[in-house]
Amino acid sequence: MSPLISRKLEYDDRVAVQQADQAIKKDVVRALLELITNSNDSYHRLDDVGLPSNGAIIVEIQRRHTNTTLRVMDSAEGMSGEDMDRKAGRYGGATSGFVDGRSVRGFWGRGLKDAIFGLGHGSVVSVHDGQFHRCSLTIRGTTPKYDREQPLRATRVLRKQWKIQNGNGTTVEVVVSRHDIRVPQFENLRRSLEHHYELRPIVSGESRKVVLRELDGRGTIRQEVPLSYKAPTGVKVLDELLDVPGFNARAALTVFRSELPLTTLVDEGDYADAGLLVTSKHVVLALTLFGFERDEYASRFYGTLRCDYFHELLTEDNSILTATRDGINWKHAFAKALQRIAEEALQPLVDEERRRAEAEQKSAINRRLRDRLNTALKELNSIASGELGSLTGGTELGGENTLKTPYVPPSGFGFVPEYVYVQTGKPAGLTVRASIPDKAMPGNVVVIESDSSEVRVLSSQVSIDALPEFPGIGQARVEIEGGQVGTEAVVSARLGEMKAEALVRVISKREVTIEKSKPKGAGLFRDFKFDPTAEPKQRVWFDRSSSNIIIATEAPSVAAYLNEIGSGHDTPQGQVLLAELITEAVCREIARRGVENGNFLAPPGGETDAMQREYIRLQNKYAHMIHGCFVEPRYRRDARIIERKGRPPKDQLLARAAIEA
Repeated sequence: MSPLISRKLEYDDRVAVQQADQAIKKDVVRALLELITNSNDSYHRLDDVGLPSNGAIIVEIQRRHTNTTLRVMDSAEGMSGEDMDRKAGRYGGATSGFVDGRSVRGFWGRGLKDAIFGLGHGSVVSVHDGQFHRCSLTIRGTTPKYDREQPLRATRVLRKQWKIQNGNGTTVEVVVSRHDIRVPQFENLRRSLEHHYELRPIVSGESRKVVLRELDGRGTIRQEVPLSYKAPTGVKVLDELLDVPGFNARAALTVFRSELPLTTLVDEGDYADAGLLVTSKHVVLALTLFGFERDEYASRFYGTLRCDYFHELLTEDNSILTATRDGINWKHAFAKALQRIAEEALQPLVDEERRRAEAEQKSAINRRLRDRLNTALKELNSIASGELGSLTGGTELGGENTLKTPYVPPSGFGFVPEYVYVQTGKPAGLTVRASIPDKAMPGNVVVIESDSSEVRVLSSQVSIDALPEFPGIGQARVEIEGGQVGTEAVVSARLGEMKAEALVRVISKREVTIEKSKPKGAGLFRDFKFDPTAEPKQRVWFDRSSSNIIIATEAPSVAAYLNEIGSGHDTPQGQVLLAELITEAVCREIARRGVENGNFLAPPGGETDAMQREYIRLQNKYAHMIHGCFVEPRYRRDARIIERKGRPPKDQLLARAAIEA
């Protein structure tokens, strides 16, 4: 039977807005992500045909009480009137060049419209071949509308107004007119854009320059920052080409291991540091750890899984991606096959991580050595306090001590604490304290600097404020932010001729804390760690970030006598070596700290010589005491440090009884 009516299916006007809500989810970051990746796609199309470009993408936010304006601008291809009709005036068409095999993200042909309708209304302005084109996208009642104006010659005035100064380019302007949309503050928006997994290849590559600006009410730039992201520091542990069974497809899997645990999708969602970026022709499709997303032993792994077959597959079957733009549809047959081979490749790495963790638990330092180390810590901290003065108690990840009177460093000026962990992408505070009026006066300006671009100082100058409840003490708060996970940086504070330093380490997860296992009690030295993964070229050193003395057990001269759990400590050679290593680390750190804090005399420019001088002095003064903590009496000959029991020798008794002439 022939149909009575045969025509193209009609969609209600509400569908466009509903689709926009599902895709954007009333999230400004998701909307900007669509617009930024559209600009990136336009640059990629130029790259594909070998045309030069500056790769600049400018994101502007002009905040108002209502109708905040967002703009995303590029200097890429631009659009003709016909291009604008297809790309902005049509919903769901293949407009990005994806079906032609281009390395672009625009699979659905609706990201631009979703971004605008998801937040309110907007317009698209473009210059192409010397012509100025403008269209608007609005909702009148419940009906989405597209209006394009007559093209004009791209005059200097129009170019300046829309900030397309030279050549071709496009500006998308979105007015956040929906009252239920929250616009993030500038710094929060910056952090979100930098850490969102889909933007990482864009903001971390050299071919693109993405800048975020905030404008005041007059359109003047209030502040601007370049967006950047660096993957955590790590070691490559896997680099493999995988064949996908049942499909004519290959995937390149590259995996790195971070020294520190990383945030996972369970912790941070789209902003997690752990996980594999699944890509196809430079386009990020997903961030995933597959079946290991809740496995704590997989939380150190990150990397990429590149499979360009997605582009080939999508020309015929777009069900491989979710319609709500949430990434890969893992129920698809190809996605299942890819996941299966990826998990098989990852499984040995996760198993090895589990074995490593179990071995660390089993290889705890035996009780006899632990008692000896704990006794030694008391002696070492007594030596440190005798040379440097009273030290702070334990601090947790940048927190301060619990003493009622705020601690001030012995030098009268310094950071409290001196060792801090900061979580990447989140602001943190350091405290500078000073003795008033001996070292500083209220209102004095302290200059703050960092020796690494991955630990950013947000307040380069701070002023000392007197603490009313504690006369004689002043302090200032320093705002910093961590970038690349695993980075260690020295943040310095200068006030006149005085200088103080804090060691900052960037972490991913706040739960990371070496201090959890440290012995209770105050002091400079917290614990000892026998570390088989430490750099063997340096046998021993003091880790300022954890206050632990690190012994590199793979160093040849150490491995001959001690292993990764300190076994060998019961032999005479093992005890002597351990005493020498501890003496070296302790005396060097006290010498360094004493010179920097002003406890030891050091003329300007002669700090290095002063540290070496004090190091030798401290060795001569305390080495025998440290040996007494680690070397049993039966292995020592020097009577001055032998703890004898019972009746003294005959010659000593005679000496005591002798009467002077």
